[in-house]
Amino acid sequence: MHPAYDSIYFDLKDAIDSGLYGYKDYLPSESVLVKRYCCAHNTVRKALEILARDGYVQPIHGKGVRVIYRPQKPVAKAGRTYELKDIESFRQSVTRQGFEATTKVLSMETMVADEDFANLTGFDEGKKLVHLERVRFVDGKPLVRESNYFRSDIVQGMTKADAEYSIYHYIEDVRNEKIVTSRRRVTVEHVNDRDVELLQLDGADYLAVVVCETFDGAGLLCEVTMVRHVPHMFLLRQTAIRTIVSQRLDE
Repeated sequence: MHPAYDSIYFDLKDAIDSGLYGYKDYLPSESVLVKRYCCAHNTVRKALEILARDGYVQPIHGKGVRVIYRPQKPVAKAGRTYELKDIESFRQSVTRQGFEATTKVLSMETMVADEDFANLTGFDEGKKLVHLERVRFVDGKPLVRESNYFRSDIVQGMTKADAEYSIYHYIEDVRNEKIVTSRRRVTVEHVNDRDVELLQLDGADYLAVVVCETFDGAGLLCEVTMVRHVPHMFLLRQTAIRTIVSQRLDE
């Protein structure tokens, strides 16, 4: 069961995404939201805290909570840009952005992490893993290539059809496991022969490469994924909040 603040978060997030609350607008007061959602003040505050963390709003002392999110203007040649930001599945991401997308699983096999692979990824040596290679089609074009490594226990019983629909859906809604934290590293790399074979590069000779390390509810590594994006459809959005700790580091 998801916590109560989840539904409030998504309801307010959807309202901002749809323009009901626009850039620079203030959200309804905390008291109004408490009455609207029939919940405690702390529940509303938690939802607002997550919205602030995700870059949607900013609390203004003495005034309320202001919307700071502004929809990204397209920068792609075709007028559309695939945006990567939250910890969300590919299906959730493309649905939010209005794309038509499908996934094709090219291979799915079990493996055991040897010493070199353990040192490279952070998985324990000897850990049983499921390795997948997938291609993501956005508006009918192959634009993203993934190499996924999941702990076998967290995706136990997963089929190829599950992996083509959504692995995160399978982990969270079928296996009832939690995905909590993801670290990302973004680099720019030259294309390789496999990229040329599988992706529609439109003349690009480099890709945006995102390496994700994802941790479960126990703080244990459950996924390492390398995602290779065709650059003209890639946008990474990240929100940073300056805290007292970060300010002290400047002293």
